[in-house]
Amino acid sequence: MTDYKEEQAMEVEALESIYMDEFKKLSDDPLSYQIHIVPNQDGQNNHVALTLKCQIPETYPDVEPHVEIVLEKGLSDPQYKELKQLVMQHVSENMGMAMMFMVCEAVREYLVENNREGNDGSEYQEMMRRLEIRKKQDTISSANDAAAAAKAEEANKAARKDYGTPVTVETFMAWRAKFEAEQRASKKESVKDDATAKLTGRQLWSRGLIGDESTEMDDDEEDDDSDYVEGEEDEEDDDADEEQA
Repeated sequence: MTDYKEEQAMEVEALESIYMDEFKKLSDDPLSYQIHIVPNQDGQNNHVALTLKCQIPETYPDVEPHVEIVLEKGLSDPQYKELKQLVMQHVSENMGMAMMFMVCEAVREYLVENNREGNDGSEYQEMMRRLEIRKKQDTISSANDAAAAAKAEEANKAARKDYGTPVTVETFMAWRAKFEAEQRASKKESVKDDATAKLTGRQLWSRGLIGDESTEMDDDEEDDDSDYVEGEEDEEDDDADEEQA
């Protein structure tokens, strides 16, 4: 069984140590207290301020506390509505646990973001405030979009790595043009080889398609032919001498 009194007392002790003079207990039974909240606890450059008055039910934190917002300076009625919604949101999100510190810190962060001098609650001031909020939201949205785009690009790269580049009309036409060019070049080379194969040695030499080795081979063949002819002539001379004898 939950000891609500003990849990509430521990939370009060923690709040007193954190907010010190800004915390004030109003009553013990029922438990109630108030916390003065400013953007900077050192007291410097605080253009906005408010007080949270908290009434704690007996079975808190299993039931919602009653939180009243008292505006003190630099805040408009529209901002009061935003603060009220902010408090309700954090109360709802933290049901079942000691929540008042988290509620107070959410309010303080709101005051930090809206800590402007000269906020008199006029329509002009409210318009400028909303423009600034929208600008911040657009900046955050752009950053989120950029992060999402980068993540999608990484996913696409991983997909291409796993499955290869998808074929499109453009990539197919580029491949086809390259393939046909290679085929034409190969065909020309084949025709050139066939024509070269049909040339005689002298034709190859005259076209510079064979070098000195072929020339030397032709010279050797001519020398052999000359030796053969000279040998035949010597034999014919010997036969003629014998007949005369």
